[in-house]
Amino acid sequence: MLTSFSIPPDNRLAGWLSCCVCLTGLALMFADVFQLGLRRDRKVLAHLGKEPSGARVQQIGTALRLSDNAVATSLDRLTADGFLIREAGDEPLPMRTYRLAD
Repeated sequence: MLTSFSIPPDNRLAGWLSCCVCLTGLALMFADVFQLGLRRDRKVLAHLGKEPSGARVQQIGTALRLSDNAVATSLDRLTADGFLIREAGDEPLPMRTYRLAD
């Protein structure tokens, strides 16, 4: 039974076009997720710019209304890129302190 959403087996072009549309949708979704991460990173950097002595994960999360895990993801990415420095210590996640790199 054919519906308006099915592709006849003899129409390969329609099948390939459908696949392309689906893949384009997935690519746009991943691009949006990536942009959300960049916006969050920018907010974290701006917050730490106001705290020259640094701030804890929990403090940043509370100020920006983000979960500790979301903040930690941004902090890890920004530290790996050389924008931040993590203060030494083996504190649990909410108590870890980060500051802007010199």
